[in-house]
Amino acid sequence: MIEYLPEYFAASTFFIFGLILGSFFNVCIWRIPRKESIVKPPSHCPSCNIVIKWYDNIPVFSFLILKGRCRKCGLKISVRYPIVELLSGFLFCLCFLQFGLHLFTLFALIFISFLIIMSFIDIDHYILPDRFTLALIPLGVLTIFFRNNFFLEDSLMGIAAGGGLIFLFSAGYYILRKKIGMGGGDIKLMAGVGAYLGPKLALLTILIGTILALIIAIPYLITKKKRMDEMLPFGPFLALAAIICLFWGDIIFDWWMRHPLFEINSSI
Repeated sequence: MIEYLPEYFAASTFFIFGLILGSFFNVCIWRIPRKESIVKPPSHCPSCNIVIKWYDNIPVFSFLILKGRCRKCGLKISVRYPIVELLSGFLFCLCFLQFGLHLFTLFALIFISFLIIMSFIDIDHYILPDRFTLALIPLGVLTIFFRNNFFLEDSLMGIAAGGGLIFLFSAGYYILRKKIGMGGGDIKLMAGVGAYLGPKLALLTILIGTILALIIAIPYLITKKKRMDEMLPFGPFLALAAIICLFWGDIIFDWWMRHPLFEINSSI
């Protein structure tokens, strides 16, 4: 039991670190679309403008203690704040357990952080900020120096496969419907995902993201009676799929290729 304590301690440290950064991610999610500084002013209530004290800004715990309301004016605080913090903590911990203490882990954490921030911004504002999507591309290319069996051509082909396929989907939709289906943000996002994951997992990300979107969209269309051009943003589904592929993409792809359907096709 004792030999596992350092790993448990490191995993807990990554979880706590994720919680803390998750609190900062909430600031980014709120301020960046509004073109506000993420540095100043300090965290404050958007209703009464009171500066939030440190003891009211402890990830998750402060939300529970305050029962989801501002201490001064009673403004209801969105449950999204602890959700983002817990999600960040869980994914940071999982990242350590998956990759260990390695330089690639740092790039994986940046990848995950950007995806979290972009997803929640896209949910509210239907935008994927360039500062994150475009930054993923060079960061993804840099990971070739810290990974085994991953080369520059993998990253470049991933950029072309991920961004290129979404571009073709978007162009085809525009030709058929004469309106924009997927925006440039989705194209740049998948180019960045491809730079990180390579062509094989970039395509798998699009497939999984599409399946996840359909699972949510079909009941949404039925119950809300929305049209196809009033759909939910695609970015969060791509981001979730990219995280899945980061951790388990090779396992999923290998299982998929061993499926009897592919064995039959390969024998014809």
